[in-house]
Amino acid sequence: MSVFRWKNCYADVAASKHGISAQSFFDDVVVPAIQTLEDKIVVLGRSGDPGDAFAQSDAEDVLQVTKMAFALSIQSVWERQLRGYLCGCVKELRPNDNLASKVERGDWNRLCELFLDLRGISLEAFPSFDELDTLHLLGNACRHGDGRSAIELATRCPDLWRDYSPISLDDVSHEVAHPPVALMDISINRLQAFVAAIVTFWDDAEYIYNESIERKHPSLQARLVRERAERSWRPQAVDGRA
Repeated sequence: MSVFRWKNCYADVAASKHGISAQSFFDDVVVPAIQTLEDKIVVLGRSGDPGDAFAQSDAEDVLQVTKMAFALSIQSVWERQLRGYLCGCVKELRPNDNLASKVERGDWNRLCELFLDLRGISLEAFPSFDELDTLHLLGNACRHGDGRSAIELATRCPDLWRDYSPISLDDVSHEVAHPPVALMDISINRLQAFVAAIVTFWDDAEYIYNESIERKHPSLQARLVRERAERSWRPQAVDGRA
């Protein structure tokens, strides 16, 4: 086995700031907005005005919806980045294969297939995949409400629902009532973990890009020597595939 390499594209260069953009969105937009609402809730909770108890409840509802909206925004940022990256790869690697429309219209599973086809390594091979796959389910649940994604999400991440215990619908079918999306309460730590997965993915993609440069500057060579020793994941090439 050897270090995995792919054919570098301008799309790799264009994607070099994607991780920074996702992190900046979280740090500069998501965190301040959530903190403002949380501070408001605290102030209302300390108020002696009876009417503020109702205002506090309303603010808590707004906070819950806001976090769901940010979860959807984070998923949308990631999906737009990935689709743009794949479209860029198609233009350089397979311009005559009519793949651009498949990238633009494909669902999550199709995008995973196209990534493997275009880059020679599966998305599932990346350590961040599980978190990104969960983010896909969360985005679907926040966008569409109750459904298959929400059911899978409840099974995979029950912590997204606060103080919810599944109950049996009836003693005959033994079906399980899954928590409704309306009761979802996403923690800021969860949102941070999703953003971290996006950042990690693009960092790993950049590492592969650097390994794939044919004529490396000595400074890059030295950097890669250090990075290979420090990295927790280094994809290996096996028969041309990772």
